[in-house]
Amino acid sequence: MSLKTTLLTLRAFWRARRRLHAATRDQLISAQQRHLNAFLDRDAAQVPAFAAYRGQPLSSWPVMDKATLMGNFAAYNRLGLTAEEGWAHERAGTTPKGYAIGASTGTSGNRGLYIVSEAERCRWLGVMLAWALPDVLTRAHRVAIVLPANSQLYDTANESGRLKLRFFDLTAGIEQQFAPLAAFRPTVIVGPPKFLRALAGADVPVHPEQIFSGAEVLDPADRQVIEERFGLTMREIYMATEGLFGVSCPLGTLHLIEDHIAFEFQPVDGSSHLVNPLITDFSRTRQVMVRYRMNDILELAESACGCGLPHQAIEQIHGRQDDVFHLPGPHGAIASITPDVIRNAVVRSDPSIRDFRVLQTGPNAVTLLLPPEAAQALDAARAGLQALFEKCGTHPGIEARAERLTPEAGRKLRRVRVLAEAPRP
Repeated sequence: MSLKTTLLTLRAFWRARRRLHAATRDQLISAQQRHLNAFLDRDAAQVPAFAAYRGQPLSSWPVMDKATLMGNFAAYNRLGLTAEEGWAHERAGTTPKGYAIGASTGTSGNRGLYIVSEAERCRWLGVMLAWALPDVLTRAHRVAIVLPANSQLYDTANESGRLKLRFFDLTAGIEQQFAPLAAFRPTVIVGPPKFLRALAGADVPVHPEQIFSGAEVLDPADRQVIEERFGLTMREIYMATEGLFGVSCPLGTLHLIEDHIAFEFQPVDGSSHLVNPLITDFSRTRQVMVRYRMNDILELAESACGCGLPHQAIEQIHGRQDDVFHLPGPHGAIASITPDVIRNAVVRSDPSIRDFRVLQTGPNAVTLLLPPEAAQALDAARAGLQALFEKCGTHPGIEARAERLTPEAGRKLRRVRVLAEAPRP
C-alpha cells in the first residue's frame, strides 16, 4: 500500500471513529445536512443527469433506480464512461487510471456497474474498518470473504498490511470451501447466511472471533443456528453494488452509516411498518447516486440501540420489493403481501420448521416447500398460509410438498420469492 493510500485510509478511519463516539442524534443529522447540501451544490450537479437541479432541495431532485442508471450510465459519472465501456473494462479486468470498476453478481436480478476513485476506495476501507474492526491498528486480522464474486474493494483491504484477507469463491460450491477455510484459520468470517448456516452444521475446525453476515437476508432461524454453533453474536454488513449502507454494532444491531449517506424512506405497499430506502451517497463524487431507490425492504427500529450509537437502527432487512406477493382479491382488487408476514405465517405454524420456501408461481398460485425432515408440518404450514391469504382477502391455490432444499452456491437465498409475473395494484 502506498503512503498516499495509507494516509487516506487512516484519515477515513479516524474520522469515522470520532464521529461514532462523539455525535448525538441531533449532531449527526446536522452534520449530515451540511455535507449533503455541499455535495448537492458542488458535486452532484456536475454530472449531466443532475445539472438542472443545482440549488434545489433534495426533495425536488428526481428519484433514480438501477434501470435509470444503467440506461444512461455516462450521465451519472464524472468520467463520461458509458455502460458499454464499463462492461468492456470489467470483462478485460482493466480500469481507467486511478479508478476501480466492478459489477454486482447478478444473482438477484440484472447486473449493475460501479466506478470508484482511489480516494473513495480508501474511504470505504477506512469506514468499514472503523465500524467492523476498530482494533485493526493494534492487532492483525485474518479475514475470510466468502461470496460469489470478488471485488477490487477487497483488494484495497488486502493492501493495508493490517489485514490478511482471502477470498473464497462461493460459485465453486459451498462444501468445497470448508477445507480451504479451515486451512486459512480465519479470525473473521464474512459470508451469506446460507454458507454460514452450512458451516455451522458441518464438522469444520474453524474458530472465528467474529462472524459477519452479508449479501443475503439474515433470517432469525439462521442467526440462532449460527450463534449457537460458534458462541458469538452475529453481526451484519449491509452492502450492495451501490455502496456500504450499514454495519452491526457489537450488540448485533444493524445501524445505517448516516455519516456518509442520507436515507429517505418510502412506505411499502401492503405494510404499515416496512419501508424502501432512497439513498443519497454524499461521500462519492465520481459516480453520483442521488435519491437512488433500493429494492430492499427494511423494518426500522422504533427505539435507540443499547450500544449508544445515534445512527438509525434497523430491526430487520426482510427481503426485496420484487418479492412482495400480489394476489387477486374480490372485485378486481389486488392484495400486496410482504415477505415478512409470509415467513411468519410459515414458521409460526410449527416449531419444527427451520427452513422453507414460499414461491408465487403464477398470478393466483403459490407453492410451499419444506425439507423432508419437516414433512409432518406441511399441513400446518399450508393452513397458516391459507389463513394469512384469507385475512388479506385473497384465495390462491397452494401446492405444498416436501423436497430437499439445497441453496444454490452462486445465487442469493430468498425463501420468499416471486417467480411469475403477477398483477399489480
